[in-house]
This record gives sequence, structure tokens and C-alpha cells, in this order.
Amino acid sequence: MNANLVGGVTMRYADLPPQAPGDHLPVLLLHGFGTNFEMNWSAAGWPRALDAEGRRVIGPDLRGHGASDKPTDSGLYLPEHFVNDLLGLLDDLGVERVDVVGYSMGSRLAWELALTAPERLRRAVLGGFGPGDALAGVDAADPGAGDTPFDHVYRTVAALPGNDTEALAACVRGQVARPFQEEPRPVGVPMLLVSGARDTVAEGAAGLAERCGGSFVEIPGRDHANAVSSRVFKQAAVGFLDD
Repeated sequence: MNANLVGGVTMRYADLPPQAPGDHLPVLLLHGFGTNFEMNWSAAGWPRALDAEGRRVIGPDLRGHGASDKPTDSGLYLPEHFVNDLLGLLDDLGVERVDVVGYSMGSRLAWELALTAPERLRRAVLGGFGPGDALAGVDAADPGAGDTPFDHVYRTVAALPGNDTEALAACVRGQVARPFQEEPRPVGVPMLLVSGARDTVAEGAAGLAERCGGSFVEIPGRDHANAVSSRVFKQAAVGFLDD
């Protein structure tokens, strides 16, 4: 893992060149809430699948997660701070343009990146993501205490080894302060949305894809927790990025 410092926060990341480089842009992989690059992407086989296509993989641990710094000030988890981290990382690596694949919170950040700097993205794959407010009904003062779909997610990831519950709670409060809004929508970045058929967090993803002029793939039998490891997801993403 390498390190990138933006605004006093160190972000660790993996930069994996392919064994047989092709004429493709690098792929930026953005993990979900409470996970990290290794857990969300490596363990699910994504670097291997992208390497087979000659793709360089750039995989950060987002602030508050994994091996990156974990501030406990909720103001440091507003979407624009994540976007600045990512743009700073691409600048440091000398990468002008990427394809991006996000999952859950990572998809929200990919959306924000496409809004902020569409010239840096060619295509975007958004997994586990829909038009609704994923944090609706969550008590920001005590995340995980309720019975919303996200409360269930929070309780699961808060118990994972290495996670800092104070940082995760601050991240929740930062996201609650700036809930997702469908408009304005990104322009000039083709999108593929992918979600499990049982994913309540990503409810409405098909409609969002249609309104964005994008494509949608549903993964049979999968929910929010296990869709990311699906072969259907990987094949759909690789096919879309190679189109």
C-alpha cells in the first residue's frame, strides 16, 4: 500500500499494474461503507478479473476506513472531502482519466466525482446504489440502533476487526448532513447500475439508470452484502467498460 496526503488526512491505496498491459484506462475501485479495498474488492476477486483484461487497478482505502486515517470529526466526511481525496490521488499518480467502479457508499462517491470532475471519468459502474436516501430513518446520534436497512449494515461492519466505531459514526453523520440527491445528474459519463435482486438499500436502481440514460443489471438471488462478489456483477462491469 502507498500513501496519499490530502488536507492532513493520509489515504492508503493499492496501485496494481496488470501482468499484460492493454490499451485501457486504469480502473478506480471505490469500496462501500465500513469495508476497505482488500475486503470489498480483493477478496471478491475484482483485481484478478480486471488484470485478465489488461487493466491497472487503483484501490484506495477511503478516509475513515482500512489503513487510512480515521478522523472523528463528522465535517471531514462530507462528500466533497472524499472527492478531493480521489482527485488528489489521481493527480499524484499522474492519471488524467479513469473508469470507476463503486459499491454502495463508493457508488455515491463515484456519482459525486462524476458531477465534480466529469472530464476525469470515462465510464462509471455503480453497484449497490439507488436513488433513495440510504440513511433515511437512521439516528445519526446512535447509528446502528434502529431497524432500517442501513442500521443492519452498520451493526455488521462495526463489528469487523480493525474498524473504528467513532470514525464510522462520524462518517454516518457526515453523510446524513449531505443526503444524496438525484438532481443534478452527471453529464457525459455513461453509467451502468448493478444491484442484487434482494438489495433493499439499492431499491429503485433500475429507474435511476433509465433516468440517467444508462444501463441496469440485476443479480438474481443476491442482496446488499453479497452482490459484490457475484460473477454476474464482474462480467457486466468488464463488458460495460470494454464496450
